[in-house]
Amino acid sequence: MTYKIILQRKSEHKNIQKPTNPKIEDSTIGELKVINEDGSSLYKCFTCENIGPSTDTPNQDKRIMPRTYSLEWTDSSKNASLAHSYPQYKLPNGRNRAIWVTCDKELPSFRNRRILIHVGNYPQDTEGCILLGKAHSGKGTITGSVEACKEFFDLLEKIGIENCTLEIIEI
Repeated sequence: MTYKIILQRKSEHKNIQKPTNPKIEDSTIGELKVINEDGSSLYKCFTCENIGPSTDTPNQDKRIMPRTYSLEWTDSSKNASLAHSYPQYKLPNGRNRAIWVTCDKELPSFRNRRILIHVGNYPQDTEGCILLGKAHSGKGTITGSVEACKEFFDLLEKIGIENCTLEIIEI
């Protein structure tokens, strides 16, 4: 069985400040849905990314290009708050579990971007990655990121991450 994960970018927001970080950044808020083969929705949450323009260039704090991607489990220094709340996401090597967005068939060099799906609520948390949240503030941030990541990760564990593709659609 195959599953389609669709990230539809919805709105862009300017001048977001994280209370613990003086740096001002801009964000893109989107909606992520996991769709079954029959078209039914299995899961839905919100996303936070940096604002455009989208790019494939490594070492950019920018969102990735709209296309279809593969997903893999990986380890990361990100997701410490997820691993703290849900120890099953702490790996034996001391790092934390995360999801790596890859594009091997279309653009093998994209792996150099090291784009992850992980915990965070502000554009300052993204570093070009995709953040998940249970809700959005309407002001360029999301909330409930730890819970959204746990639910999404649990679902992908259940259905098999290798059975999923991620399709990103621009605003």
